Amino acid sequence: MLDPTLDVKDIAAYLKISVYTVKNRLRSGQLRGYKQGGNWRIKREWLLAYERLLTGEAEQ
Repeated sequence: MLDPTLDVKDIAAYLKISVYTVKNRLRSGQLRGYKQGGNWRIKREWLLAYERLLTGEAEQ
């Protein structure tokens, strides 16, 4: 089970991509997140919505 709020390392491990890629997607707005104390934070539901978008399930 995922925590309610995740950091960049958690997202990278979950999506099996690099931390650098996660940060780029956050900066570009592809992945929704916010900064807290200089660190990116992503809500679990935002991550799951992004994952559905990647897999094409959002269209159904």
